[in-house]
Parts: sequence; structure tokens; C-alpha cells
Amino acid sequence: MRKAFAITAAMAAALATAGCVIVVDGSEGEVKMRHGDRTQDGYVVLDRDGDYSRIGGNINLRGRLGGDLSLVAGDVEADRLMVGGDVSVAGGDIDFTGQVGGEASIAGGDIDWTADVGGELSLAAGSLDVSGDIAGPASIAAASLTSSAQFNDGLNANGNAIHLGGSVSGPLRIVSVGEIRSRRNYDDNDGRVELTGAIHDGGDICSRSVVVTSTARISGTLRVWAETSPDVTPGARAGNLVFVPRNGRDCEDVDPVFDRS
Repeated sequence: MRKAFAITAAMAAALATAGCVIVVDGSEGEVKMRHGDRTQDGYVVLDRDGDYSRIGGNINLRGRLGGDLSLVAGDVEADRLMVGGDVSVAGGDIDFTGQVGGEASIAGGDIDWTADVGGELSLAAGSLDVSGDIAGPASIAAASLTSSAQFNDGLNANGNAIHLGGSVSGPLRIVSVGEIRSRRNYDDNDGRVELTGAIHDGGDICSRSVVVTSTARISGTLRVWAETSPDVTPGARAGNLVFVPRNGRDCEDVDPVFDRS
């Protein structure tokens, strides 16, 4: 679902449009304009089986939607929102709790995601906290990433500082600081990957440093390319941990698994 990261290209033009509501509802796919949705405590409360699309302004939603949700907005808050179809959101700060039956494609500034997803999940953010049960493959890009989610079909994550809790089943690929720049002053968190949860099928990590905490449970072979050997805390179950010195090389140069071409 690469469309997640294409949404942001249209955001600037879309935000110039007035905050109308476009709803596709019913089996005939009829397009209607609706301005009379019920509101409660500053939230639009949905209870319908069709699709819901909105452009412009800040958006607060609750309730139930049987179809797809599409938003291009300022800040978005979805509180215990149950969506039966797909979700696409491009906005500023995004706080989403609830459930998505299909795929979810989210791009924003600061994102708090606490929702189960029945399909693929794509998240792009500056700062990201993610939790929930994710059934499909997940692709995440964030400067600062903290996860306590359960990924059931693999995870592809890119970021500057990554804290990975929860669990990952399936393919795991992590890149933190893909390029080592000799003239940059790094702090301790730049390019740092901290593992605190369960990794069930091994995987590949390219970073500056890796910390395996005492709560980490790693099965399978986890290959780590880093500037220093992983710091494994007593009590951790590190499985078959293979360390390869990175020696200042870019991630795409250390192994084909990190080649983005």
C-alpha cells in the first residue's frame, strides 16, 4: 500500500478547499453532501455503512463506519472509531484509537496510533507511538518511533531512534540512520535501536547501535550491522545474534537486504 506516502503530495492543495463532507453511501454508490452529522463533545459521531471523506480543518471523529474513511486535514483525533473498510489519513498531529477492518495508510507530524488493523499498515510521521494488533505487513517511517504493537506479518521500519517492544512475527527489517556522515555530531539516541519485546522469526537491523534489554525475547537469527557490538543486558534471550561491524558504511552498502533500489 505505497499510496500512504503519496497522500502528502496532495495535502497542501486539498487544505485550500473548504471543510465540506463528501459521503458515498449505499449500494448504488450515490455521492451526497452531508452537513448534519450528530456531534457530541466536539466530535462528529458516525453511524453508517457507507464511506466517509472529508477535506480541510481539524477533524474529531467517533462512532462506527462500515466503509472506507479518507481524510486530508489539519489535526485529526479519532476516538474509539470502528472502521470496517480502509483508512487513509494525511494530516498534522494524528491521534487514532479504535479498529480498522481493512488497510490503514497514515501520514502526519506527531502520530499516536492505538488501533487493531485487519490488513496492511503504513505509517509516516515525525514522532510515532504505535500499538495494536496488526494482521498484515507493516511499513513504518518516523524520526522517533516507539512501538508496543503486535505485528503478525512482518515489519519494515526506518527511523532515527527506534524503541521496539510488543512483538514481531514474520520478516523484520530495521534501518536507523541509514547513512553515517563523518561531519555530523551524533547524540546517543541517533541511530539507536532498543529491543524490549519479542522477535519470533529473526530479522535484519542496520543502525549505529543496538541495545537488547532484559525483557527482549529473540527467536531465530537476528543479524545486526552496527558501529559497535550490540549491548545485551543480562536476562535477555538473544537467540542467534549475529553482529557484523558496519565500519561507517551506508546501510544499502552493507548487505543487499537494505538496498532500496
